[in-house]
Amino acid sequence: MLFQKSLLTATLLAAAVSANAAGTANGSFKVNLKIDSVCSAEVTNDANGVNFGTVLAGTSEATVGIKSSATAVVVKCSKNAPYIVNLTPLSNAGANTTGAGTMAGPGTDTINYQLYSNAGATTVWGNTGTLAVVGNGVSGTGTGLLAIPNTHTVYSKLTSTTDIQLGNYSDTVKVSVTY
Repeated sequence: MLFQKSLLTATLLAAAVSANAAGTANGSFKVNLKIDSVCSAEVTNDANGVNFGTVLAGTSEATVGIKSSATAVVVKCSKNAPYIVNLTPLSNAGANTTGAGTMAGPGTDTINYQLYSNAGATTVWGNTGTLAVVGNGVSGTGTGLLAIPNTHTVYSKLTSTTDIQLGNYSDTVKVSVTY
């Protein structure tokens, strides 16, 4: 009989414990994600760049006029991401922040030029732009990576005479996008 009482007591205790275990406890946690901006820049038709064509020696820079680039700087950035496009002529990269360049040619002769961001060649395009201060860079806002990108045309004009040696003159311009 003692054994049956102990068994009965153990069964009742087990039932009481399992009856108390039938509850629900709740908690929560967050799911987070931070999206950083991303940008890409492409220079289309970069082999042609700004081409002043063929001019006769001694032609004044005013006669040559303003040339638009066959090249476009195409920028694709995350939606609403601010960016700045800076241009640096490599001939004057160390000391130049104004977009003024020098095309080297035969011997020691050179031809100077200036980069602009507008067709009237009144707004200099250089490399002082930051996200905080546009400077002489060109600013933009991303339209999204799957949207149509922003296209920026480069304009240039000669700032020195062509009364120099015959031959080809050229320079390279570095394009930087800060975002």
